[in-house]
Amino acid sequence: MNLTRLASSRFLVPGLALAAGMATAAPASGADCIRFYASCLVRASDFGSWWERSAAGIDCYLDTVACVRRAYG
Repeated sequence: MNLTRLASSRFLVPGLALAAGMATAAPASGADCIRFYASCLVRASDFGSWWERSAAGIDCYLDTVACVRRAYG
């Protein structure tokens, strides 16, 4: 399996848009968390090296987990 192809923005952005669409049934703040995550990953994909993109992606994930906990906790 080619993981680079799966992680490319061509497949990542539509998948995140689908997740955001599924989150519309959630409270507004929960849907905002998913939108934040999608935009954060798009910004993270602009970094030059794999290490920078990975670190930024992890930061996006951790910030989104905290956002969801606040929204539903």
